[in-house]
Amino acid sequence: MDKSNKRVIAVTGGGTGGHIFPNVAVIEELKERNTGNVLWIGEKNGKEQELARDSGVTYYGIQSGKLRRYFSVKNLFDLFRVFIGVCQSFFILRKTCPAVVFSKGGFVSVPPVIAARLCGIPIITHESDIIPGLATRITSRFASIVCVSFEKSDIRTKRGRVVHTGNPVRRTVKQGKAYAGRKFLRFVQEGRIVTVLGGSLGASSINSAVWDMVERFSLPFNLVHQCGRGNAREGYENNIRYRQFEFIGAEMGDVLAASDIVVSRAGAGALYEIGFMKKPSLLVPLPRSKSRGEQIANARFFQEHGAADILADGELNGKRLFDRMGVLLEDENRLKSMGEKAHALCSDDAEKKIVDLIEELLS
Repeated sequence: MDKSNKRVIAVTGGGTGGHIFPNVAVIEELKERNTGNVLWIGEKNGKEQELARDSGVTYYGIQSGKLRRYFSVKNLFDLFRVFIGVCQSFFILRKTCPAVVFSKGGFVSVPPVIAARLCGIPIITHESDIIPGLATRITSRFASIVCVSFEKSDIRTKRGRVVHTGNPVRRTVKQGKAYAGRKFLRFVQEGRIVTVLGGSLGASSINSAVWDMVERFSLPFNLVHQCGRGNAREGYENNIRYRQFEFIGAEMGDVLAASDIVVSRAGAGALYEIGFMKKPSLLVPLPRSKSRGEQIANARFFQEHGAADILADGELNGKRLFDRMGVLLEDENRLKSMGEKAHALCSDDAEKKIVDLIEELLS
């Protein structure tokens, strides 16, 4: 490999916001320190390509297959796609000669990590959730350092060491201002603001409950709803208490800052952004039927520490959501306590700790 290109750093990961946004935070810190030239390896035509462009880094798209824990004929086709992705990643890495590969997880990160191991490039991988995903279980076998968001994360590595760093949070969130959020939302009536986040791709059960609540009840609070790209419903334009967005981008920090309570899935990325902003939350974790149980573990961890409340996905409907909002918003002291405890659980400056580790390997 070309020794003159020693300061190139490759990041990989994508699919959902939980794998994409932390990469953005790490890239921001790398650029702040002028650590080196950064490139991003993600899925061909993946959502992360847009964020890479916005971050000002070179993007390389590869083939990748979804890794499933259960038997499916699709696994055969996806294994072939993973093999193609490893080959593509190998040639990208040989061409660009990065000194370190940072993997944020998701199925797209597996081929670049395997290729990096074949090329002899040091690897740092990061797991957000308490229960690690299959992709991280694979990439951790090749990593020199495995970073975790929570000290109680159940992860082991044979080659490297595990470091508790926390989960990176984007600067657009960290720098959020409540007055800017209220200006962006343009609510006509004064009052509390409840923000509902179904994730960057939306969540059908949460969306259905929100629409049911809006249709059945006269809202005593202002409601912000991120429903996911392509999920917006018409007919709510005249409701002065309700603002619907398919996706909230650069304004997310301002919206969170202006919010009195947040309703959200329980991915670690969302929890860290909510916690950093000291916001109380009602968490609706993905059920085990649709996940490995990682969001349930995350939500229970926050609930056990008094940092959040939980509403099971199977119990979710418009009336239940409306009732829980009413109970929570009546207890100002509890809301403040929940926000402060959530902030205490979220390690500050995770991206700085991760870049410290990257620079350690560079040296």
